[in-house]
Amino acid sequence: FQFFTADLNEKAIKHLQMESDLRRAMVENEFALHYQPIYRLATDELVGAEALLRWRTPSGQFIPPDEFIPIAEDTGLIVPIGEWVLRTACEQARTWQQKISNSNFSISVNVSARQVIAGNFVETVRDVIEATGLRPSLLELEITERLLIRNDAAIAAALNQLTEAGIKLAIDDFGTGYSALSYLKDFPFDVLKIDRSFVDDVMRDEESAGLTRSIIMMAHSLGLE
Repeated sequence: FQFFTADLNEKAIKHLQMESDLRRAMVENEFALHYQPIYRLATDELVGAEALLRWRTPSGQFIPPDEFIPIAEDTGLIVPIGEWVLRTACEQARTWQQKISNSNFSISVNVSARQVIAGNFVETVRDVIEATGLRPSLLELEITERLLIRNDAAIAAALNQLTEAGIKLAIDDFGTGYSALSYLKDFPFDVLKIDRSFVDDVMRDEESAGLTRSIIMMAHSLGLE
Protein backbone atom coordinates (compact mmCIF):
# COMPACT_ATOMS: atom_id res chain seq x y z
CA PHE A 1 0.00 0.00 0.00
CA GLN A 2 1.13 3.55 -0.70
CA PHE A 3 -0.67 6.31 1.11
CA PHE A 4 -1.10 9.79 -0.27
CA THR A 5 1.00 12.26 1.68
CA ALA A 6 1.23 16.00 2.04
CA ASP A 7 4.55 15.88 0.15
CA LEU A 8 2.88 14.29 -2.88
CA ASN A 9 0.17 16.93 -2.82
CA GLU A 10 2.77 19.68 -2.60
CA LYS A 11 4.68 18.24 -5.60
CA ALA A 12 1.49 17.98 -7.66
CA ILE A 13 0.55 21.59 -6.93
CA LYS A 14 4.09 22.75 -7.73
CA HIS A 15 4.02 20.87 -11.02
CA LEU A 16 0.71 22.46 -12.05
CA GLN A 17 1.93 25.91 -11.03
CA MET A 18 5.18 25.47 -12.96
CA GLU A 19 3.26 24.41 -16.07
CA SER A 20 1.05 27.48 -15.80
CA ASP A 21 4.09 29.71 -15.30
CA LEU A 22 5.83 28.16 -18.32
CA ARG A 23 2.85 28.93 -20.54
CA ARG A 24 2.87 32.53 -19.29
CA ALA A 25 6.63 32.76 -19.82
CA MET A 26 6.22 31.79 -23.46
CA VAL A 27 3.65 34.51 -24.03
CA GLU A 28 5.51 37.16 -22.04
CA ASN A 29 8.95 36.39 -23.56
CA GLU A 30 10.55 35.62 -20.21
CA PHE A 31 13.08 33.18 -21.68
CA ALA A 32 16.58 34.19 -22.69
CA LEU A 33 19.58 32.48 -24.20
CA HIS A 34 23.02 32.64 -22.63
CA TYR A 35 25.97 31.63 -24.76
CA GLN A 36 28.97 29.59 -23.67
CA PRO A 37 31.96 30.23 -25.95
CA ILE A 38 33.67 27.32 -27.70
CA TYR A 39 37.42 27.57 -28.32
CA ARG A 40 39.77 25.49 -30.41
CA LEU A 41 42.56 24.85 -27.91
CA ALA A 42 45.26 24.25 -30.53
CA THR A 43 44.94 27.80 -31.86
CA ASP A 44 43.17 29.53 -28.95
CA GLU A 45 40.56 30.60 -31.48
CA LEU A 46 36.91 31.36 -30.76
CA VAL A 47 35.06 29.08 -33.18
CA GLY A 48 31.50 29.01 -31.88
CA ALA A 49 29.12 29.05 -28.95
CA GLU A 50 26.61 26.82 -27.21
CA ALA A 51 23.14 28.22 -26.58
CA LEU A 52 21.84 27.68 -23.03
CA LEU A 53 18.19 28.31 -22.12
CA ARG A 54 17.54 30.49 -19.06
CA TRP A 55 14.35 31.66 -17.39
CA ARG A 56 13.88 34.63 -15.11
CA THR A 57 10.40 35.48 -13.83
CA PRO A 58 8.99 39.05 -13.73
CA SER A 59 9.80 39.12 -10.00
CA GLY A 60 13.46 38.55 -10.83
CA GLN A 61 13.53 34.94 -9.64
CA PHE A 62 15.92 32.69 -11.56
CA ILE A 63 14.44 29.23 -12.26
CA PRO A 64 17.17 26.58 -12.71
CA PRO A 65 16.91 24.62 -15.99
CA ASP A 66 16.88 21.29 -14.15
CA GLU A 67 13.62 22.39 -12.52
CA PHE A 68 11.62 23.64 -15.49
CA ILE A 69 12.96 21.67 -18.47
CA PRO A 70 11.72 18.25 -17.21
CA ILE A 71 8.24 19.73 -16.73
CA ALA A 72 8.40 21.34 -20.16
CA GLU A 73 9.25 17.91 -21.59
CA ASP A 74 6.47 16.15 -19.68
CA THR A 75 3.85 18.63 -20.86
CA GLY A 76 5.11 18.92 -24.44
CA LEU A 77 5.86 22.63 -24.02
CA ILE A 78 9.49 21.85 -24.82
CA VAL A 79 8.51 21.56 -28.51
CA PRO A 80 7.55 25.24 -29.06
CA ILE A 81 10.21 26.38 -26.56
CA GLY A 82 12.84 24.32 -28.34
CA GLU A 83 11.86 25.77 -31.71
CA TRP A 84 12.24 29.28 -30.27
CA VAL A 85 15.67 28.37 -28.89
CA LEU A 86 16.79 26.94 -32.23
CA ARG A 87 15.58 29.93 -34.26
CA THR A 88 16.97 32.52 -31.83
CA ALA A 89 20.36 30.80 -31.60
CA CYS A 90 20.70 30.51 -35.38
CA GLU A 91 19.77 34.17 -35.83
CA GLN A 92 22.35 35.16 -33.21
CA ALA A 93 25.03 33.05 -34.89
CA ARG A 94 24.39 34.85 -38.21
CA THR A 95 24.67 38.22 -36.45
CA TRP A 96 27.99 37.27 -34.84
CA GLN A 97 29.34 35.93 -38.14
CA GLN A 98 28.84 39.37 -39.64
CA LYS A 99 30.10 41.35 -36.65
CA ILE A 100 33.33 39.41 -36.16
CA SER A 101 33.83 38.72 -39.88
CA ASN A 102 33.98 34.97 -39.29
CA SER A 103 31.72 33.12 -41.70
CA ASN A 104 32.62 29.81 -40.00
CA PHE A 105 31.32 30.73 -36.52
CA SER A 106 29.13 27.80 -35.42
CA ILE A 107 26.28 27.42 -32.96
CA SER A 108 25.45 24.43 -30.75
CA VAL A 109 21.89 23.78 -29.52
CA ASN A 110 20.61 21.15 -27.10
CA VAL A 111 17.74 19.03 -28.37
CA SER A 112 15.15 17.32 -26.19
CA ALA A 113 13.97 13.79 -26.89
CA ARG A 114 10.41 15.12 -26.96
CA GLN A 115 11.26 17.49 -29.83
CA VAL A 116 12.48 14.69 -32.07
CA ILE A 117 9.64 12.36 -31.11
CA ALA A 118 7.11 15.10 -32.01
CA GLY A 119 7.48 13.99 -35.61
CA ASN A 120 8.19 17.17 -37.58
CA PHE A 121 11.55 18.05 -36.04
CA VAL A 122 13.58 17.60 -39.22
CA GLU A 123 11.23 19.92 -41.14
CA THR A 124 11.44 22.48 -38.33
CA VAL A 125 15.25 22.47 -38.43
CA ARG A 126 15.23 22.83 -42.23
CA ASP A 127 12.79 25.75 -42.01
CA VAL A 128 14.94 27.54 -39.42
CA ILE A 129 18.10 27.01 -41.49
CA GLU A 130 16.40 28.41 -44.58
CA ALA A 131 14.86 31.36 -42.73
CA THR A 132 18.04 32.42 -40.94
CA GLY A 133 20.49 31.70 -43.75
CA LEU A 134 22.84 29.75 -41.47
CA ARG A 135 24.95 27.14 -43.25
CA PRO A 136 23.79 23.68 -42.11
CA SER A 137 27.37 22.61 -41.33
CA LEU A 138 27.59 25.41 -38.74
CA LEU A 139 24.68 24.07 -36.70
CA GLU A 140 25.44 21.37 -34.13
CA LEU A 141 22.56 19.63 -32.39
CA GLU A 142 23.37 18.00 -29.05
CA ILE A 143 21.53 14.74 -28.42
CA THR A 144 21.30 13.05 -25.02
CA GLU A 145 21.27 9.32 -24.41
CA ARG A 146 17.67 9.61 -23.19
CA LEU A 147 16.63 9.84 -26.83
CA LEU A 148 18.81 6.95 -27.98
CA ILE A 149 17.70 4.34 -25.45
CA ARG A 150 14.24 4.32 -27.04
CA ASN A 151 15.73 2.32 -29.94
CA ASP A 152 13.13 3.81 -32.27
CA ALA A 153 13.57 3.44 -36.03
CA ALA A 154 11.86 6.79 -36.59
CA ILE A 155 14.43 8.52 -34.37
CA ALA A 156 17.31 6.88 -36.22
CA ALA A 157 15.76 7.99 -39.52
CA ALA A 158 15.40 11.57 -38.26
CA LEU A 159 19.05 11.71 -37.16
CA ASN A 160 20.16 10.34 -40.52
CA GLN A 161 18.09 12.95 -42.35
CA LEU A 162 19.69 15.72 -40.30
CA THR A 163 23.15 14.38 -41.14
CA GLU A 164 22.26 14.17 -44.83
CA ALA A 165 21.20 17.82 -44.64
CA GLY A 166 24.75 18.68 -43.51
CA ILE A 167 23.95 19.34 -39.85
CA LYS A 168 26.39 18.13 -37.19
CA LEU A 169 25.24 15.85 -34.38
CA ALA A 170 26.86 15.59 -30.96
CA ILE A 171 26.24 13.01 -28.25
CA ASP A 172 26.11 14.86 -24.94
CA ASP A 173 27.26 13.81 -21.46
CA PHE A 174 28.97 10.69 -22.77
CA GLY A 175 30.33 8.29 -20.14
CA THR A 176 27.48 8.31 -17.63
CA GLY A 177 24.01 6.87 -17.28
CA TYR A 178 23.09 4.53 -20.11
CA SER A 179 25.91 5.55 -22.47
CA ALA A 180 26.76 2.64 -24.73
CA LEU A 181 29.50 2.22 -27.29
CA SER A 182 26.88 0.93 -29.72
CA TYR A 183 25.46 4.47 -29.93
CA LEU A 184 28.67 5.60 -31.59
CA LYS A 185 28.39 2.80 -34.13
CA ASP A 186 24.66 2.94 -34.83
CA PHE A 187 24.10 6.71 -35.03
CA PRO A 188 25.77 9.31 -37.29
CA PHE A 189 27.49 11.44 -34.64
CA ASP A 190 30.21 13.96 -35.46
CA VAL A 191 31.10 15.12 -31.95
CA LEU A 192 31.43 13.36 -28.61
CA LYS A 193 31.03 15.50 -25.48
CA ILE A 194 32.62 13.92 -22.43
CA ASP A 195 30.58 14.26 -19.26
CA ARG A 196 31.85 17.02 -16.99
CA SER A 197 32.12 14.61 -14.04
CA PHE A 198 35.26 13.24 -15.74
CA VAL A 199 36.64 16.53 -17.06
CA ASP A 200 36.27 18.43 -13.78
CA ASP A 201 38.71 16.10 -12.04
CA VAL A 202 41.36 15.49 -14.71
CA MET A 203 43.90 17.68 -12.89
CA ARG A 204 43.37 15.98 -9.53
CA ASP A 205 42.28 12.42 -10.15
CA GLU A 206 44.40 10.05 -12.26
CA GLU A 207 41.48 7.70 -12.87
CA SER A 208 39.37 10.51 -14.33
CA ALA A 209 42.35 11.61 -16.42
CA GLY A 210 42.91 8.07 -17.67
CA LEU A 211 39.25 7.59 -18.58
CA THR A 212 39.17 10.95 -20.36
CA ARG A 213 42.29 10.07 -22.38
CA SER A 214 40.74 6.73 -23.34
CA ILE A 215 37.45 8.32 -24.43
CA ILE A 216 39.33 10.90 -26.53
CA MET A 217 41.43 8.21 -28.22
CA MET A 218 38.34 6.12 -28.92
CA ALA A 219 36.49 9.12 -30.34
CA HIS A 220 39.39 10.02 -32.63
CA SER A 221 39.67 6.42 -33.85
CA LEU A 222 35.99 6.63 -34.86
CA GLY A 223 36.49 9.94 -36.64
CA LEU A 224 34.71 12.01 -33.98
CA GLU A 225 35.70 15.39 -32.60
